Amino acid sequence: MPAGSAVFAGRCCVPVGSDVMDPGYVLIDEHSSLEDLIRLISKRTKTSEPLNVLNLDDILSKHRNWKQLLPTVAPFYAVKCNSHPAILRLLVALGCGFDCASKVELETVLALGVTPNRIVYANPNKSIESILYAKQTAVKRMTFDGCSELDKISRYFPEAELILRIRHDARVAQLSLGRKFGCDPDRDARSLLQHAQALGLCVIGVSFHVGSGSMDAECYYGGIKKAMEIFDLGRSIGIEMHLLDIGGGYPGADGDHFLQCTHHITKALKEFVSTRITVIAEPGRYYVESAVTAFVNVVAKSYEKDSAGALQRVRYYVDDGLYDTFDWCDAHTNTPVVQEDKRDSVCVRSVIYGRTMCEHDVIREEIFLPEHEIGDCFIFPNKGAYGKLLGRGHNGFTPNSVKVCVSRATLNYMCAAAIKAARG
Repeated sequence: MPAGSAVFAGRCCVPVGSDVMDPGYVLIDEHSSLEDLIRLISKRTKTSEPLNVLNLDDILSKHRNWKQLLPTVAPFYAVKCNSHPAILRLLVALGCGFDCASKVELETVLALGVTPNRIVYANPNKSIESILYAKQTAVKRMTFDGCSELDKISRYFPEAELILRIRHDARVAQLSLGRKFGCDPDRDARSLLQHAQALGLCVIGVSFHVGSGSMDAECYYGGIKKAMEIFDLGRSIGIEMHLLDIGGGYPGADGDHFLQCTHHITKALKEFVSTRITVIAEPGRYYVESAVTAFVNVVAKSYEKDSAGALQRVRYYVDDGLYDTFDWCDAHTNTPVVQEDKRDSVCVRSVIYGRTMCEHDVIREEIFLPEHEIGDCFIFPNKGAYGKLLGRGHNGFTPNSVKVCVSRATLNYMCAAAIKAARG
């Protein structure tokens, strides 16, 4: 790396090559394409271990795009989506808020210097311990969707500022969260607001979540309309709310679909939402999905043949899988980039198995690929969301290493933002 460039470490800028420089950082050109990144990492990485490459410039680009398309909607990043320290440090420097779902996530974000007013404890079913921790650290904003949660908050943190989560599911989503979270807005909202009122609790707003990996852009329009009906309902019984949380579900690797989402959100905000109401969202996948590229290696292979000996399928066994980088919910989309030296080769029917002994650890069940050999590398883009979470350490495998790529321009931007924040 060139001398004199800097990395972001907490709130400090340090010269490359110093003792506190993170050895996982690789300096890249800010205009690098995915192909450029693949070539760079392939040259620099001699190890045969699986690797995740995290491009911080991609996240910065996403943030700027969000601010341009949704300037009146404050992003509160969903920490559960990917909590890598480099990601969180960048988002802190960018001034993002944070959606936390547990005490550990609260501790992680607060330790980075985030002020409590930039946090929403967006779990409608919280443990008593975590509620007490939120009280201790003055994280007041938290969600609820049931009477028992209100009773618990009333007992342990009556000063909390509450957000009623309603159910509003997308017609198509990778994961429909409404099966587990959110009250029925027509049947339950009034009684919940009245119960909060009777307990002397402060309800400040309404939230909804259309579902993780939503493919229903228009759903946001309906969700905002329904949420504002709850605002009117609250007003009719003496509860004046001022916060609208339009949740997550935004795509991270499909720019056209994100544009459709922003169109319907903007339309609904103009039609239904007063300028006196603060609007926030909980993007997770949007910020990080396209920021991570996974490098995995073929460790074994075999052939499936029919009774006549004709090849039916090639089986590949690789050193990563659904218990590490890859998300169980989108295994059907796991498509590797075909590298330049194999693009003219004949494609054959294939299956890619993950590294554990679990029979369900299948990265891709049916796919046509040029034939690869043991020791070859598969490269999967768009692996930044919800991987490395489900059973880390299964069968004793260690977590994959992460190499952070960043341009000098982004490093300087992060350092300047950190200095500005430190000065207040």
